[in-house]
Amino acid sequence: MYIKHRVQNFWKYFILNREELEHALRENDHHEITHLLQDLNEHLKTICACGMEVEMSDTGFYEMTFTPQGNKNAQFATALLKKDAPQALSEDWIINAVRPPLSERAMHTILRIKDKEVTGADFHVYYTINEISKTLDIKVYCEALKDVEEKRRESMVAFMLELFIGELEFEARISSIEIIDTPDEEAENFCLLPNLYEDICDIIIDQDWMEYHDPLSIYMAYKLDEKPVSETLRKDMKLIVTTNPQLQEELLSDSYEMCKEFKDCGGEYGYFYYEKLYEDEKRSIGSSTTGKGNK
Repeated sequence: MYIKHRVQNFWKYFILNREELEHALRENDHHEITHLLQDLNEHLKTICACGMEVEMSDTGFYEMTFTPQGNKNAQFATALLKKDAPQALSEDWIINAVRPPLSERAMHTILRIKDKEVTGADFHVYYTINEISKTLDIKVYCEALKDVEEKRRESMVAFMLELFIGELEFEARISSIEIIDTPDEEAENFCLLPNLYEDICDIIIDQDWMEYHDPLSIYMAYKLDEKPVSETLRKDMKLIVTTNPQLQEELLSDSYEMCKEFKDCGGEYGYFYYEKLYEDEKRSIGSSTTGKGNK
């Protein structure tokens, strides 16, 4: 079954459970919400290999958020889920294809670390602006994380960052994360985690950085520094511009895990070959950014 058909079937099933879910959200019935979500997430596994969260906002809207967590296959699927959502939901539901910044969930999240309650305000963020890559290198300090095992604290910091600045800005703006054990007294730029998104928005305006509206529009460019491993790829391929660097790396190493995952979710994949219009690299890049080249 194609992914589009699976998406249509999911929304039909969601509509059948809509009334119960909305009632549980209004009544703040966590047990019933958890039960209904488990069922819905089982259906989602066949579409996007990720889950969804639901909440009721202070403005009275119901809100659902898909959580692809940087997985490009999942992001393609959740974008389709949002696009094909029934019109009947639009009056009462906010649908997020990826985690948005500063959600109600972010504001109310409390982590329990070794009998300590930790909120976003307990995370100190120090950042350096990388003007070349148009990204931020950040250092994060949280006293409660000092004695936590390294992998666990890395996942906790990544979760909190995505929760407060959203998946889009997390993917587009953060180039490196370092977790430090003492405050960085010499850092020029500092804020508490709940204020980081506002700082990022100010930097985008001040530095005139490109704005993105969904993760699928974030393109990364890099050159190959060695001969492609796969003989099936073109020999003249010098520059790669893609929304999915992981996929490109797998193809170059003759690995197709992401493609298999995409196919298992009902997607199709293959190659497109375009006529080579320009010999000069600068002209080729310029044509793609201005929209004058091949599509």
